Amino acid sequence: MQKLFSHQFSENIWRILPNSDPDSSLWAIELRSASEKKVSFAVVDLSQARLLWHGSPEGSDWWTSLTAFSYGELFLHNYRYPEIPEPTDLLTMSGLDGTLLWVLPNYLLVKTIDQNTAEVATKAGDQFRYWQCDIKTGALSSLGEEHKHFPEQIILTEPVRYKGGNIYFEKLAAFIAKATGGHAAVSIDYLEKRPYMMFSYYIYEQDKLGQYLLIVTDQKELVLHEQLSEERDGLGRSTMLLKESTLVYLKNSNEFSSLTLS
Repeated sequence: MQKLFSHQFSENIWRILPNSDPDSSLWAIELRSASEKKVSFAVVDLSQARLLWHGSPEGSDWWTSLTAFSYGELFLHNYRYPEIPEPTDLLTMSGLDGTLLWVLPNYLLVKTIDQNTAEVATKAGDQFRYWQCDIKTGALSSLGEEHKHFPEQIILTEPVRYKGGNIYFEKLAAFIAKATGGHAAVSIDYLEKRPYMMFSYYIYEQDKLGQYLLIVTDQKELVLHEQLSEERDGLGRSTMLLKESTLVYLKNSNEFSSLTLS
């Protein structure tokens, strides 16, 4: 196992998405500064272990959100009416340098189909109309029948969360306690990619929560045990993500870290 990359931002990491290209090592990151009410985006290249760019596209605001990262392009949704939780506009950026490529007012992304095509929708009254969109240019055309039932690829594995009361929780908690010398987990996120078992778990440290990452082999060999955050008020969302053999996880809400599972 080899550490690939770690980068600390001044803003909090809100969302992380891998490029949907299975052969790509690019990851997109949505960042938010609550004090400045500012959103920004970044892309890291894990094959080169570096940050490619970090910035905010023209036309984005606090409500803009990352919705997809497909074959090198980032798709963002704008929310013109924050009191209505529905996206109103679609923006697309280059994953390589952050350039704003095109904007489709009054459209939203339904799904990406392949490296050249996406399905988008616009509202007409109470109904949605669906269109085929050229990812490189934003040009619209009729949605072909071959794309209407195109299956979405699953390239990202997210952990399963276990809490007290779940039939597997006690077994996992006992395993963690033994492996760590007594840590009493109150919530456990679990992933596995044989021969590795990965636990992102929380324990009470006085009256706050501390979060840890534990990686062991199926032969019970300790690979990594690291504190990810301390003095938390509550549980995080997805605490680790797996694409192929790359594990990505967060430290202290603003540090992007990754490992390769050899």
